[in-house]
Amino acid sequence: MDLDGTITDSIPGILRCLREALPTLDMQDLTDEELQTWLGPPLRVTLLERYARSEEDLDRFVQAYRAVYFGGGEYEFTVFPGMAALIADIAASESALVLATAKPIESATRVLTRAGLIDHFDFISGTELDLMRQDKPSIIAHGVSGAGLSLTHVSAVMIGDRREDILGAKHHGISSVGVRWGYSETGELEDAGADALAQDVMELRRILSV
Repeated sequence: MDLDGTITDSIPGILRCLREALPTLDMQDLTDEELQTWLGPPLRVTLLERYARSEEDLDRFVQAYRAVYFGGGEYEFTVFPGMAALIADIAASESALVLATAKPIESATRVLTRAGLIDHFDFISGTELDLMRQDKPSIIAHGVSGAGLSLTHVSAVMIGDRREDILGAKHHGISSVGVRWGYSETGELEDAGADALAQDVMELRRILSV
């Protein structure tokens, strides 16, 4: 399961922290709509590929962003209605529950702890502070392995709100569910080829048979 846009509505805090860091790149004129597309893809992909910035620009921006985000911005979130109960029910079932987020593991752990959800997860997979393991296929593989399972011997489903979640699942040949309450653009989940789409948490429950 993805975190931002799937479990938590974290966009207010993330946008504020992005805005405080953007002057380091002289990109403070970006709109909220443009910045929202930054949620999901790794920052490396966004800055180096989409905006043709340098590695030095990336390092400078990440340092500025983390200073404000880890200074409190990561706690500016709410849990989407119904997700806490769903997560608790999945954890009480025979299924393993793994977090697969592009957020640094340390930060994701703090967020889930603040939300009171950390004990429901069998493993937390994400990026490292040195930006290692940012692509979703690697994050998913790390999570399944960390839970003591094998992608070749498990029936798994990836739940997320962005194309990266869906494509990460396809990379490993596992199922995917795209949630519409997150930060995807119109048609994004369909174009990525999600196996199922959930309009709300109740529909997600039906898809997962929870």
